[in-house]
Amino acid sequence: MNQTALSLSKSWQWPINMEAYDRSFEFSEQEWETIESVIAGLSPSRRRQLGSLHLLHRLFQPIDTIIDYVAIDWADETRRDVFQQTHLILTLEMYRRKTTFWAWSAQEWLESMGSNWSTFAQRYGWSSGNCRYSIGRTMLATIAYFLSSPFPLDLLVETFEITSLAKRVFGKEHLQQAITQMTAILQSWGYQERDQHPLKTCVSYLLLLNRSPYLEDLSTEILEIAGQNGSRHGVQKYLFQASRALFALGIIQKIIGGEKPYSMRFRPEYVSEEWLSWCDKWRKQSTLQSNTIDHHYALLRNVGRWLKKHHPEVTSPAHWTYELAIEYVRSVIDLKVGEWADPGNLGHIPAERMEQPLSARAKSAYLSAMRAFFRDCQEWNWVSFPFNPLRVFRTPRSVKSLIGPNPRVVDRAYWAKLLWSAMNLQEEDLPLVGKAYTSYPLEMVRAIAVVWCFAALRSNEIARLRLGCIRWQQEEVLIPETGERLAKDAICLLDIPVNKTSTAYTKPVSTTVGKYINEWEKIRPKDQPRHVDKKTGETVEFLFSYRGRRISANYVNRLIPVLCQKAGIPEQDSRGTITSHRARATIASMLYNAKDPLDIFQLQQYLGHKYLSSTQHYAQVDPTKLALDVAKAGYLEQNLATIEVLLDQDAVRSGAAAAQGEAWKYYDLGHGYCTNDFWADCKHRMACARCPFYRPKDSLKNQLVEGSANLVRMLEFVTLTEEERLLITEGIELHRELIAKLADTPTPAGPTPRELNTQRQAEAETIPLQTIQRAPRKGTK
Repeated sequence: MNQTALSLSKSWQWPINMEAYDRSFEFSEQEWETIESVIAGLSPSRRRQLGSLHLLHRLFQPIDTIIDYVAIDWADETRRDVFQQTHLILTLEMYRRKTTFWAWSAQEWLESMGSNWSTFAQRYGWSSGNCRYSIGRTMLATIAYFLSSPFPLDLLVETFEITSLAKRVFGKEHLQQAITQMTAILQSWGYQERDQHPLKTCVSYLLLLNRSPYLEDLSTEILEIAGQNGSRHGVQKYLFQASRALFALGIIQKIIGGEKPYSMRFRPEYVSEEWLSWCDKWRKQSTLQSNTIDHHYALLRNVGRWLKKHHPEVTSPAHWTYELAIEYVRSVIDLKVGEWADPGNLGHIPAERMEQPLSARAKSAYLSAMRAFFRDCQEWNWVSFPFNPLRVFRTPRSVKSLIGPNPRVVDRAYWAKLLWSAMNLQEEDLPLVGKAYTSYPLEMVRAIAVVWCFAALRSNEIARLRLGCIRWQQEEVLIPETGERLAKDAICLLDIPVNKTSTAYTKPVSTTVGKYINEWEKIRPKDQPRHVDKKTGETVEFLFSYRGRRISANYVNRLIPVLCQKAGIPEQDSRGTITSHRARATIASMLYNAKDPLDIFQLQQYLGHKYLSSTQHYAQVDPTKLALDVAKAGYLEQNLATIEVLLDQDAVRSGAAAAQGEAWKYYDLGHGYCTNDFWADCKHRMACARCPFYRPKDSLKNQLVEGSANLVRMLEFVTLTEEERLLITEGIELHRELIAKLADTPTPAGPTPRELNTQRQAEAETIPLQTIQRAPRKGTK
């Protein structure tokens, strides 16, 4: 224990020696008659002088000692009034009860004081508007505290202000010394002076309970008693705060309070006691993570409700049979929301969700809880089952097929506004939702919001970030691929603590994150106590620690409504309520769909996943990007081609096309036209130059066709064969192969391409296409 920090003067002593007085003293019957005659003979104004009565003098000695101790600095007139009022009250009350104050019970003392000043004045015939007599009531409470050993403090402080009573009992100086010692360390953690008043009440209660004004005399047992009995006086609320300060001073060995036990509204009458005892036994011995244990435990209690309703004879895991296990699996598949829930918790379920089918993940959780429970019972040799729990309680394929990656990405428009609100959060924004947000400095709240929006961390990881987790690149970095140089402050690295899927690692984050974290670290109270990281067992300094305590893992979820209100958006989007974990999926999907995206393996490292399958639950391909990629893939173009068709309306209207066979439809091949009406079905359409229906564009006749005013231009889809599709993508080599393949296939005019080629070579009118060779590239032979 730090003796320097606890250097309090031990000058205070108990004001009276209880051993010096005969606590069994009682008046005789004759003495009571004497007191009665004196009271009857004195007028109300002279009854104050009862203390001077000789036979009461010896009885009032401890009373006078206490008054002298309390009123040592009071004016003489005030002291005289206190003596007279106290003597009168005690004499009248003793006469009423025919017993001395030594024998009074706590209830009789409280009856003498009255529940408030008005009832006190009325009891003794005084005017309730005369405050002169109020001091007698407070003195009576002080006397009751000293003379009773011990007086039930909870009964006393119900009608008196605790701090005022402590001042009278211990003296103002001693009480202030204890409070100053306590608040000094709390202020070094970030507590403000405005938080001292409720702490004074808590300290005063502890000192009164321990019957000593010195903090070093307190013990863990006293704080535990206060935790059990002090809830009615506002003490329990600040007991954790006081116990942390006492622990830091080395006065107590453990911190009292703070850890909220697992709690859920639960009515044991809906679950058999034996089943519940098995669940409690498993919960105490399980080695799973604490949140997993709590979740399984709640589901196992729900299973107990199902058993009591449908199979009340089954109260133990040993009673389960293979048939019952199969029935349970079937019941889980058909389970509806609220069906197995405790009646006391139904009010927390939205009305629109009641009686709706349970989600596939929830059904899987029920089966997972039973697998873990029965497996452990079997492995620990508690029970032997006639079936394999891992097989009989496995999730059916019909349920498992409904569970898959479904990243709940926040709508892009909402997310942009949330980023803005996080970076522009102001002091006046914090109290909008509740007083809970005003207890943290603006810089801390803003840093938490920015980390949530930019770092893609779990809420538990945000709460467990260490002090000094931000590191800046201290020198310029050359990127070999591009030759660019990054400035020394352009890279910000964030150290992530051990999490549920990986060990500690470091990842790059936006410099905005480093900027706001550095702003918080500059004003963060330096003397924050170190805490044990429950994940690793290390004693560390948490970054987001204030008033000697780190933020809870759920704090981000309580901060999101503030950001939504600042951004002017609702707390729900198209995928449901905006929660802390949805930021992780949103950031991952944006990185995956960026212009220069991270691949799935890089994203796995960025998110800190052990398995690639976990990353798939966070990355979602952007629909717009997917549509562009599909369009670029040219699925339609790979199977269909479009060609421009020219229609001669005059030839159709005049009947020349039908009567004389005059060309009316011209397929634009680029280098010429095909006048075959069925070109789309022609097998030689990729080698038209030798066909009688082919007309080259350089002819005068076809130039006149293009200039015709009656010409209608349109597009026509053409289905490509596999060879033609490959020809478009591969080039002229396949073109030559296609021509050779069709050399002996008749054209629409009748002759085959081989016959046409022989004929035209003889006429020397055309150059055969199959003799065309690709020009050699430059630099090649």
